[in-house]
Amino acid sequence: MPYHWVRINSSPPQERRDEVKRTCEDYGARLVGDEIYWDQTGQAYALIDWRREISDDEFETLLDKVGGTSWKGLVHADEKNGGARPPKSRMRDEKS
Repeated sequence: MPYHWVRINSSPPQERRDEVKRTCEDYGARLVGDEIYWDQTGQAYALIDWRREISDDEFETLLDKVGGTSWKGLVHADEKNGGARPPKSRMRDEKS
């Protein structure tokens, strides 16, 4: 399954977390750990698990809804071992 670390707008923290979780569920995705995370600069990130293959349009729609500005595509160890490649990573304003 595709996973993405998505950089998001973050304020207010608890309400934002709950909003991102609901939005993920609306699009057939899951907010991993039911949590968003902050780095030392105060930037927030959400780890999103899609649970299924998705289209580029679905991904773009979810990013719009959660306010995603960039993302890093990931695969887990079993997927990597099976030859899976991570989804593309990029900044929101770049073209893939």
